[in-house]
Amino acid sequence: MAQFNIDTYLRVEANAFTQDQEAERILSLADKTANPLEVLDLDSRPWLLGKLEEKDIRANYRKKSLLLHPDKCKHPRAQDAFEMLKKAESELMEEGKRTWLLGLVGEARIQVFKRKNLIKPTSSSTADAILPDPSKSAQEFNILLASVKVETRRLLTDQGKRDGLRLKNEVERKNEEEARMLNERKRKMDADKEWEKGREERVGDWRKFLKKGDATKKKKRKADGPELLG
Repeated sequence: MAQFNIDTYLRVEANAFTQDQEAERILSLADKTANPLEVLDLDSRPWLLGKLEEKDIRANYRKKSLLLHPDKCKHPRAQDAFEMLKKAESELMEEGKRTWLLGLVGEARIQVFKRKNLIKPTSSSTADAILPDPSKSAQEFNILLASVKVETRRLLTDQGKRDGLRLKNEVERKNEEEARMLNERKRKMDADKEWEKGREERVGDWRKFLKKGDATKKKKRKADGPELLG
């Protein structure tokens, strides 16, 4: 019988606890934000400096995917958490999406830095801001970081609302156009039916007109008498 190893047991239990914690962290974001930066749990550089490199995205994804892979993580929703992680990595590796997102974070950073008097109220850049030193003022640094994340969530929510409204307007315009085209087709079909419906009547009237004309000509010839032969 194999000897029970307390160190191995504690290490396995600690790893399982870390896996469950990470799965819960990612799953909790589903109802809060769709920001892939938060899902991947990247460090402060994208948030406070606007810097994000592909190698950092890959490294963070690899580290967390090893924790959350359904074959290794026993959390009941490990698959869902893993798919959210995979989607976040895919979005950030797309240059256009990454640039847009960093731009949005930049807007959030400017708003927060202005409120905290780290930049001038008229400034449109955070390049000259003096940030708190995390080694000396960890609490102040973490509050600043959290504030930028919260402001980014707000901007993303507003953007989502605008996108939703624009989509709603586009759908309504499309529906109105389809209804107009449908009514136009119906009007044309009704007109064609009315035309066909009166066709026989019009043909009959035309035939009566032609007969009446022939009869008038015959009467006129009778009234004029026979033509004289020379």
